Amino acid sequence: MDVSRIGIEGQADYAQRLGENGNGMHAVGQKRANGFGLHDMLGNVWEWVNDWYDANYYKSSSPQDPTGPASGQLRVLRGGCWFHDAEYARFSNRFRFDPSQRDSVLGFRCGGVVFAP
Repeated sequence: MDVSRIGIEGQADYAQRLGENGNGMHAVGQKRANGFGLHDMLGNVWEWVNDWYDANYYKSSSPQDPTGPASGQLRVLRGGCWFHDAEYARFSNRFRFDPSQRDSVLGFRCGGVVFAP
């Protein structure tokens, strides 16, 4: 069971399903890959992205591949995590966090150019 689907598939037994998934994060690659061959992009840990957070940035930015503000106090996290409800496990959801802080639901991945399958 993919942790990011727990809340979507059954709100009534959310706690039981979370427990069955180990009640925590998993090593990358244990779940089925997405269409691009990438593992655990949603629902494992919140992943740091390169963007600074600005609540109003997207109101005036380009709708195509916005780069984010040049500076700020908080960094953006995406993807949701094992601890939060499934509604957070989507790329369009941005969470903000102080980059000097650490937490058990935060992580990152090294990335590069991705080619469509």
